Amino acid sequence: MQRSANGIESRTERLGSVVQKRYNPRMGSRQPSDMTIPTISGLLLLSAVFCALRAQAPASVWDGAYSQAQAARGETQYKQQCAVCHGDALEGDAQTERGKQLNRVLPPVSGDVFKGNWNARPLSDLFDKVSKTMPRDDPGKISRTDSADIIAFMLKFNGFPAGKAELPPDPSLLTETLFESVKPKK
Repeated sequence: MQRSANGIESRTERLGSVVQKRYNPRMGSRQPSDMTIPTISGLLLLSAVFCALRAQAPASVWDGAYSQAQAARGETQYKQQCAVCHGDALEGDAQTERGKQLNRVLPPVSGDVFKGNWNARPLSDLFDKVSKTMPRDDPGKISRTDSADIIAFMLKFNGFPAGKAELPPDPSLLTETLFESVKPKK
């Protein structure tokens, strides 16, 4: 038996200690505050990195939302997947057998009409349109990566500048990037 200050430890004191340890398993061990400083530091560092990455996403198509290499791949994909309906010069209403079979107006993907249709909208809207509804006679056939490449080509063709990073094949990463027909004054 352990002895307390006034002699023998009472049975109640021992029992109380057992109950406290049972319902407070960390009692007598390392304090939670010992682990919170590294944990908090790690979380702060992680959130700073995340904020820095989000801050790097272009705010506008004028900030270089795609790379030159991606646009080159997109041109190849466009010619294979899109030109039969939207035309070699992205003018719309291609007079091909496939285009005629659709029996509908095929919009241009270049020029003022195209830019007007997408102006002030997030680039994610255009991405969703291409990846989910194209080609019109086989919706969803184009992969996300190919969709991003095709949009990169369309942006290049329409005179928007290239950047260093590629357009991501994830529309959730494009919600903050605006399609702006006219270069904003900064």
